[in-house]
This record gives sequence, C-alpha cells and structure tokens, in this order.
Amino acid sequence: MNAKAASKSGGARVLLMLGITVLAVGGGIFAASKLFGSGAGKTDVGDLKALASVQAQLRTVDACVIEYNQWARSYHRQMHRRNVFITPCDAPGLFPRNAKVVLPEQWSHDALAFKAERSSVKDDWSILVDSEAVPFPVLVAGLEELAPIVARDAPAALAKSLADEAEGKAKYEESQRQQEEQRRQNQDSYPSR
Repeated sequence: MNAKAASKSGGARVLLMLGITVLAVGGGIFAASKLFGSGAGKTDVGDLKALASVQAQLRTVDACVIEYNQWARSYHRQMHRRNVFITPCDAPGLFPRNAKVVLPEQWSHDALAFKAERSSVKDDWSILVDSEAVPFPVLVAGLEELAPIVARDAPAALAKSLADEAEGKAKYEESQRQQEEQRRQNQDSYPSR
C-alpha cells in the first residue's frame, strides 16, 4: 500500500470515528432529555380555559415543579400512584429535594400524568402532558380533583421536606465530626518518639 492510499484509509477511519462519536453524543443527549423530562413530546395545556380554576388553585403553591405519574417504568408508577411530587423553586442541583403530597385512598385518576413547571412563584404554570397518552377529559377531571389537595397539603409537605433535609445534614455533620474525633484519638494513642 502506498503512502497516498494509506492516508486516504486513515482519513476515512477518522471520519467514521467522528460520525460514530456524533451519533453516540446525540443519542446520549436524547436519552438524558427523556430521562430527566425536558418536556420533549409534551403539550403545554396550562393556558387552556378549561384549566383556569386549576391554574388559580396551584398558583398558591410555593413551588416551581409539580409532578404526577411521570415515572418511566410501570412498577414505579404503581409504587407512586398516590404521590404528587413538589419541588421548591430554591431547590438546587441536578436531583433537587422534593416534597411528597399523598393523595386519598379513593384516588381514581391513575391514567392522569403531567408535569407542571414555572420559573418563579409569580409565574403561571406550564402544564405539560403527553396528549397521545392522556385524554383531555381525564386530564381535566384529575387536575380538578388534585389541585385543591395539593394546594391544601403542599405547605406541610414542603416544611417536612425542609426539616428532613436539615436533620439529614445535621446527622451527616455529626458523623463527620465523630469520624474526625476518632481519627484524632487513634493518632494520639500512639506513643511519641
């Protein structure tokens, strides 16, 4: 093989590897957007007149994300069938702390699935729904029953979440303090030279 042919072959390999890399990165971005719920493939119905009373009730909730039935796997959906997850606006990080409002035993809107989000407590909610999976009458009926429950129970749920987070942080700091104390004692247990 002459130098010119080897150069062409090497260039083709580089292009092939570049193409594979671009596909892998693109696939990773797509998977991450699906995993972390970027709202892709969902319709914002928050401004529809039929949901005006829902919007008004949820406006009082001190949060920026409300989710129900958003789990990708069916066993997670079943496990959390009666839980609405609420994330405060000031919750930091990729996996921010959230609160849980438990729906009543007689909750019957299992087909409901949505994610409501907004940038601040002053904004209206964007209510994102997969319109191919959730019929509009199911969405309206479910949200009309869910909204007053969330508006009523969210303050206590958010307060509990904040208290749990503070308790967890205090336990972690105490554990770190004890470990440091134990290290110091271990080191001091050796005779000096």
